[in-house]
Amino acid sequence: MRLFVALEIPEPVRREVRRRMAGLRERLPRARWVDPDVLHLTLLFLGELAPERVAELAGRLGQAFAAHPALPLRLAGGGTFPAGRPARVAWIGVTAPPELAPLQAAVAKAAAAAAPAVPAVPGVAGSREPGERPFQPHVTLARCPSPWPRGAAEKFAAAFPGEIGPPFVADRGVLVESRLSPRGPRYRHVAELPLAAASGAEAGSAGEPGPGMATAGGEPGAAGEPGAGGEERSA
Repeated sequence: MRLFVALEIPEPVRREVRRRMAGLRERLPRARWVDPDVLHLTLLFLGELAPERVAELAGRLGQAFAAHPALPLRLAGGGTFPAGRPARVAWIGVTAPPELAPLQAAVAKAAAAAAPAVPAVPGVAGSREPGERPFQPHVTLARCPSPWPRGAAEKFAAAFPGEIGPPFVADRGVLVESRLSPRGPRYRHVAELPLAAASGAEAGSAGEPGPGMATAGGEPGAAGEPGAGGEERSA
C-alpha cells in the first residue's frame, strides 16, 4: 500500500484556492495540477508498505497525534521550488504555530518504529538527512514536468498574494492510501488520527493564528519536492 500522513484543508479554504486557480492554468506552461478537492498538508510520505503493517502503523500514529494539540493554520502566499531556478513545483505557503514541527517529528518517529524497513527518502516530506533544512509546511498545487521559466513562476506567485481563505483549526490527521491511475492519484482514508482537544487559548477561539506563528514563505526544505497530484513522489 502506498501511504502518506497529512492534515486536511477544509472546504472554505479549498473554495478560495479554486477561485484563484480559475483561468490560471491557461496562462501558465503545462503542469500536473492538484485537484483542489483533495488539497492537504503532507506531514510524512511513507511510500509502499505491506498491508499487514498498516494496523501497527495506524496505532502508533494515533498515539503520536493524541499527544499533540489541535493546530490553528492558515494558507498564505505562493511560490515555486527550487527558488531562483526554473520551477519544478508550485506551492502555497502555510502559516502554522511552532507546535507543528514537533508533531511532524513525532509522526516520523512513530512511522519509523512501526515500519523500520521503509527507508527514508531524501527530499520527501518528513524525511531528514544530515544537513537538510527542517520540515517546512507547504501545500503542493502543481508539478512541472518541463520546468517553468522565471516569468511563469512569478505569474503563479502573483495569483496567491497574502492570506488565502479563512483560518482553520486542524484537529486531526489522516493516514491516506494513494492509488495511482492514468487520471492521477486516488485517495482513500485508512485511519483518522485525532489531535488532543485544544483550549481556546491554544487553538484560538475564532481560529485566528496567534502570535509567534511561522509562515512558510520561502523555498520548501525537507518538506520535499512534491509529486504528481500534489503528493510527494507522485503519491
